[in-house]
Amino acid sequence: MATSCRARWALFVLLGSVLTVTLQLISGFLLAMGDTSIYAFHIADGLTAAGFLAGEWVWLLSSTPGRQTAARIFLLSVESRHQLHRQLHREAGASKSLRDGLDAPVEGLFLIFASITACIGILLWQNHGGLLPWHRTIAEILLFLWLLHLVFSIHDHWPRRVRRTEEQA
Repeated sequence: MATSCRARWALFVLLGSVLTVTLQLISGFLLAMGDTSIYAFHIADGLTAAGFLAGEWVWLLSSTPGRQTAARIFLLSVESRHQLHRQLHREAGASKSLRDGLDAPVEGLFLIFASITACIGILLWQNHGGLLPWHRTIAEILLFLWLLHLVFSIHDHWPRRVRRTEEQA
């Protein structure tokens, strides 16, 4: 998500969202592997993540930079849809940065699935145990999106070799 126009509180919310959701993925994986000693942490961190995610939605819906980011990550603007189309079809003029094209809908889906997973987690905490398969399935999708976003971010920040021309030599 674009951080250049974020207020300090919104940067704090973004950092909190990223850290708590990442810790949720790690502790959830450990729970799935049978480590029940992390259960209390998973619940406390999940409630914290839900608060940060709510703050992220408030920023997206209540500020101009937030609405611009929402238009980009949810493909609500014509420009964001065109940028994605150009990258998918490798057209000339497409941005080399995946953040502007392919990664934008991944960020949007990640936010949606993280929010749904947090809501289901709260319901599980309130003894709605029948939702556990849904919680796990959506968390697996969330983990995939997290890894995909990580790969796209690494690609965007990886140093690229520039061919030297005779003029540069």
